[in-house]
Amino acid sequence: MNDAAIANYYARMEKNNIHPHTVASAIEIGRPVNLKKSLRALAVMNGVVAQVTDEEILEAKALAGRFGFACEPASAATIAGLKQLLNRQIISRHERVACVLTGHGLKDPDATVYYHTGIKTKDARQPPPEPTWGHLANKPLQVADDLQAILQGLGLDAGTIGKDVGIGYVATPGDWPFVEY
Repeated sequence: MNDAAIANYYARMEKNNIHPHTVASAIEIGRPVNLKKSLRALAVMNGVVAQVTDEEILEAKALAGRFGFACEPASAATIAGLKQLLNRQIISRHERVACVLTGHGLKDPDATVYYHTGIKTKDARQPPPEPTWGHLANKPLQVADDLQAILQGLGLDAGTIGKDVGIGYVATPGDWPFVEY
C-alpha cells in the first residue's frame, strides 16, 4: 500500500466519521505510525490480521498478568488475536508464534481496574481519608507548579540547594537519600 492509498483510506474514514472506540488507547488512535511497515511485514510473513473485542483484550491482559507479564491493552490484543486464530484453526498449536508485548502495564489503568474490581475509576468518588500507619506512606499533596512549592511540600529547604551536597542535589532530612533535580 503506498502513501496515496493510505491517505485515501484515512480520508474515507474521516469523511464517514469512522473512529475506533476501544479500551486500547494505542489502537483507538486509528492512525498507526508504522502502518506501511506493518503492512509490509504482513505481506512478507504471509501474516493475518484478526479483529478482537475489548473483552478479549482484557481477558488476554489478565492472562498475561497471571504469568507476571504486565502490558498495555493494545499489546494484549496480540494475545487475544493469537487465541482467536488458534480457536479458528488458522494457526496450529505446534507453530512458533511471537506476541510482542510493549508499553507499560499501567497504561490505560481505568480499564484494568474496572476489569478486576468492577469500579469505574473515572466515575468513582474519593473516599474519606483514613489515617496512615506506614512510616513511608506517601499521601497525595497538591502543590503549586513551581520548585519552591514542591520543595516545601517535600519538607525541604530551598536554601540547601547546591550547598554542601553538590550542585544538582537537595539535602534531605536524617537518613533519607539525596533528591536530584
